[in-house]
Amino acid sequence: MWNMDGTDRSPVFGALAIQAVVFVGLYLLRPLVEEATGHAVPLLWVMLAQGVIAGIVSRGFRFSLPWVVGQVIAPPLLLFALALDLPTWVFPVILLLLVLVFWNVAGNRVPLYLTNRATSEAISKLLPRGKAVHFVDLGSGLGGTLRYLAKAALESRFTGLETAPLPFALSWLLGKLSGAKNLDFRFRDIFKEDLGQYDVVYCFLSPVPMARLYDKARAEMKPGSLFISNSFAVPDQKPHRVVTVKDGRRTKLLIWKM
Repeated sequence: MWNMDGTDRSPVFGALAIQAVVFVGLYLLRPLVEEATGHAVPLLWVMLAQGVIAGIVSRGFRFSLPWVVGQVIAPPLLLFALALDLPTWVFPVILLLLVLVFWNVAGNRVPLYLTNRATSEAISKLLPRGKAVHFVDLGSGLGGTLRYLAKAALESRFTGLETAPLPFALSWLLGKLSGAKNLDFRFRDIFKEDLGQYDVVYCFLSPVPMARLYDKARAEMKPGSLFISNSFAVPDQKPHRVVTVKDGRRTKLLIWKM
């Protein structure tokens, strides 16, 4: 399986492998169909078929829904882009931007998930009142949650760790422009960070790293500190508390007290 549920293979390479196999199959089948029917098969039909078949196969391998949707739409979108006769430099630029944004998908199988405002507000209510804490967001993305929290709790410190180059650069810049003195962003691998320096550790990652990350938190975090996961559970570890956010997706914050 190449899905985001804890397997060892990257979904990027799995998705590309499925597209390649489907492409070869359709390439070999197309002339046979044309010979049997006496009609040429339009390239658009081939690309639509490739997308649908790749999507079905991806779902069979238990890819998550966003990956399945991407598999379905990628071939016809590529054909559409070629039909526009765009300059050749556009494609490597688009690829580079995608790599810079979704860097963590290939390496750590962690997509870019953004915490919404309602969830940020719920997290703010979980912070101790009248007490300065050091809060870290592991995989802080564009940093919106930390900017919100930094304004809501001026007495506390907020740190974001991110290794996707473009989100980190944007979060760092937006953090500086916000003027918040209690906020900083670091280009750092979350597994190389000492979690013992933080009072609250928050993450919105994927199922893949949760077991390893929880073991790290248990080994390093201080007694009484909080480990909060947005949506994704830790295998075989029941949270001490679950907060359901009143947003469209009924986001669940899973909370462990160390």
